[in-house]
Amino acid sequence: MLKEAFHTFSMRFARLHSVKIKFFAAIAAVALVFIVVITSLNLFFYDSYYMAQRQRSLTDIYNEIRTSYHNQDVETLRNALFRIENSDSVRLSIVDSTGALIYDSDTSRSEGSPFGQNFFSNWKMEQLVRSALSAANREKLDAGGVDFVVVQMRDLHENFLCLVGKLGEDYLVERIPFAYMEQNSMFNSTFLLITGLITLLICLALSAVLASHFTRPLIEMGDVAKAMAKLDFSKKYEGRQTDEIGQLGDSLNLLSDHLEEAIRELRTSNQQLAREIEEKERIDAMRREFIVNVSHELKTPIALIQGYAEGLTAGVAESPEDRDFYCNTIAEEADRMNTMVTQLLSLSRLELGREIVHSEPVDLGECVRGVVEKTAVLRAGRGLQVSCTGQAVVNSDGRQVDQIIMNYMTNAIRYTPDGGRIELRVMAQPGGGARVEVFNEGDGVAEEELPKLWEKFYRTDKARSRASGGTGVGLSIVRASAQLLGGQCGAENVAGGIVFWLVLPGCVPAPAKLLTE
Repeated sequence: MLKEAFHTFSMRFARLHSVKIKFFAAIAAVALVFIVVITSLNLFFYDSYYMAQRQRSLTDIYNEIRTSYHNQDVETLRNALFRIENSDSVRLSIVDSTGALIYDSDTSRSEGSPFGQNFFSNWKMEQLVRSALSAANREKLDAGGVDFVVVQMRDLHENFLCLVGKLGEDYLVERIPFAYMEQNSMFNSTFLLITGLITLLICLALSAVLASHFTRPLIEMGDVAKAMAKLDFSKKYEGRQTDEIGQLGDSLNLLSDHLEEAIRELRTSNQQLAREIEEKERIDAMRREFIVNVSHELKTPIALIQGYAEGLTAGVAESPEDRDFYCNTIAEEADRMNTMVTQLLSLSRLELGREIVHSEPVDLGECVRGVVEKTAVLRAGRGLQVSCTGQAVVNSDGRQVDQIIMNYMTNAIRYTPDGGRIELRVMAQPGGGARVEVFNEGDGVAEEELPKLWEKFYRTDKARSRASGGTGVGLSIVRASAQLLGGQCGAENVAGGIVFWLVLPGCVPAPAKLLTE
């Protein structure tokens, strides 16, 4: 449980450090900083900016009214005042040099005013105007400028921003209540806060979408890389981008292909190396076995020769009969060793491809009958029944063919019980070539031992090996000779005995180096 919990925590912690989360957090942070900066600028500098803009607006109004006032165009002035009061939310007052109110946006006009109607002034507005005039810098006004003053009306619990300027001999007082400006500022701040939150939410949503869009290819590449780490190269990046991410994906696919090819070649090389090592070990084992077998086969005749030679030297054989027996035994064992060495040399030449093939028409029927005649002395006194059937002619090496059939025949004679039957058959093959079979009665050979018959020094009956007179390399020579002639050889158990067969092509193929098994 603890291990699973730790794994779950690690996975969640890794997700927090993913590129997608970092990308989302970066965009969200930029949006948040942007909104915080705008909000801070609004909170700390908006009032000053708004005040400066309102002062500029009041100055523009003063310049417009002064122009109309100097032109003495009452109708134009009336329209300008009406428009300014309704569009700019500014209250205007015009007073003469004595402080008497000539015009005011919130009160009646005084009698005798140039606007054609008499009005009585409101004393609070007159107080506000007088306070503004008294607070204004007269030197600046006389110089043609304007002055901004703040008038506090305790009775009205209100403060006003006032612009004071001269209109010829009269004065213009423009006023805006601070409550109005603060209300505008509050509305602006509230709206900015709302729009900032909405903007932040929109930015967060967009950042989530963009993060998913830009990190999806990276996640796919990560899955491809994980598959490659597990030696699974079937997974590919399938994005269609043409930017740097797409190029990275293409490079990853190319790397996957190259790694797959390299690993495939490495596996092939390893398999080849394993086969070569196995073959080398097999050849070494065969070499060691060959040395052991040769040593074993030569040990007995050498020991006999040495023993009988020492007996002759020591004078053990005193009679002529004993000396003849000793000399004959030495000669037989020497001949046995000579036969074995000759066969081993012949087998080596065959396996190395150094044996020269002389292709000529070979009458297999005559060859079989010749072998039967040559081995008559080996069958003497045993009552063996031998028969030859069939006829075929092939282009091959007569000496090699005769040697193969001779090996088959001597083995058949050696392992056929007295009074048994041996059959030699020659059969022409469809399409050219021929098959030679040598059958002998007997117990046959165990199926698992049939492939081993062609190995050097292998005998099915180790106890009878010396008594039978064989060297153990005859069938190995048969196999090598058959391969040299482009044919095949084999053995199979049949009812009542065993058959050794040889298949020869119609003609000997081009010489080639023989591969040993």
